[in-house]
Amino acid sequence: MRDLGKWQFISFVSRAVAMVIGIVQSFVIIRILTVSEWGLVQLAVSIGGALGIYQHLGLASASTREISSAKNDSEIFKIFVTSLFIRYVVTLPIAFLLFIFAGKIANDLYSHPELTLPLKIYAVSLVFQGMQSITNSVISGTKRFRQLFSYQVIIAFISLLIYIPLIYKFRIDGYFYAFMLFNIVNSVILGIIAFAPIKGSLKIPTKKDFTRLLKEIFSISLGIYLVKILTTNWEKLGPNMLGLYNSPEVIAMFSFAVLYSKKILSISDSVTDVSLPVLSEKFTQDISEFKNTFVKNFDKVFSLIILAATYAAYWAPEIIEIVVGGDKYQGAYVLIPPILLAFVVYSLLDIAKSSILIPAKLTKHMVASFFVLLLVTGIAFALSNSYFGYLTSMSWAMAVGGITALIYLVFMVKRKLNFIFFGIDHIVLLFQSFVIGWAGIHSMLLLKALAFVPLLVLSLYAVKIPGYFVFNDIIFIKKFVKAKND
Repeated sequence: MRDLGKWQFISFVSRAVAMVIGIVQSFVIIRILTVSEWGLVQLAVSIGGALGIYQHLGLASASTREISSAKNDSEIFKIFVTSLFIRYVVTLPIAFLLFIFAGKIANDLYSHPELTLPLKIYAVSLVFQGMQSITNSVISGTKRFRQLFSYQVIIAFISLLIYIPLIYKFRIDGYFYAFMLFNIVNSVILGIIAFAPIKGSLKIPTKKDFTRLLKEIFSISLGIYLVKILTTNWEKLGPNMLGLYNSPEVIAMFSFAVLYSKKILSISDSVTDVSLPVLSEKFTQDISEFKNTFVKNFDKVFSLIILAATYAAYWAPEIIEIVVGGDKYQGAYVLIPPILLAFVVYSLLDIAKSSILIPAKLTKHMVASFFVLLLVTGIAFALSNSYFGYLTSMSWAMAVGGITALIYLVFMVKRKLNFIFFGIDHIVLLFQSFVIGWAGIHSMLLLKALAFVPLLVLSLYAVKIPGYFVFNDIIFIKKFVKAKND
């Protein structure tokens, strides 16, 4: 448990640094581009992302699971080659079709001809992007966490250096020139990190090896693939639906609220980097220890997510106005509480997926959980948009979809594995977080400043009462940081 917590803490720190760099990059880009240009960029990214997701096939997580139990280095490379072959069987046709039909999508479907070149560049970028998650699985599957987390910080700096000059010079097209160049550089760096330590064991799989590995990988990857499709379309549902009926400015407001809110996922991402290989091993060895380790770890991570989300919403207007340099995205402020709630719940679903559902191979229920997420979000939007407007309806629809999916998942885990990981204490903390965040959005600066310290004390005490985060955890973090400095 302590090793798991240590690497998750390091993962969180590295992702936090990368996230800060990413936030700076995002807001610099927003300062450079007009609201309309930013909306068109997000529309193109949503279109490309909704198509590009079909290349993943769940291979990254499945490969990580198989690599973590590989017997030798040559087996690791065989798993990589097999997974990469499968990836490109899907990626190349998708990239080709997107490139060919970019003009029709831009002109006939969305009536924005200026999207043609960005979509073509996105199509070419998919070819380079295709290998990255598989290469990343080699690093995480072999538990080389130190190299993985160092890479996350370095590549964030490289991204900043690539994007800003190209966007400043070429505007919308520059964003996608940068996207392509970044993916090329990213692929090269990942390849060096992944294979330099095993360069003497790079053996191509035989036909027999390929058939065996194909069956092992696909036993879980197809379920993960379906989940990836569902979650990407859930995340892109807002821009894609709003783009059919509204101006780029409306898309920009919604996309900005999503951009701000989804930064909370960096916490759950830091957990899944470590928990997938570690808890997959524990599940096969001792189911009781697996449950105990997961629940204790989940409660601590939940506390951190809740605290971060509460005050990310509370101070959102001030943070955004400082970074963006004005109030041109003021219309996005009221969308942040429900969208942030949606991403908080989604992060809990993601943690459960990598820490419970994949190790336990509950593939059908994993797919069902995220199908509920997308389906309920779509239905909630369809039923409410005529009453509350497109932006408000889509924001709350995402939250309703997330909560419904979490309810399903909690009951399913109780029935299949006989333990509960989300109870009344979690619900109370989630509600408290939303109320404080909502109040911060709608309150004057002076009142917020006066209330901040009492509310922070309340939030810290609230996570301490059920024992989710205690003084010993702070001592552990201090000792760890001191040891690293020494």
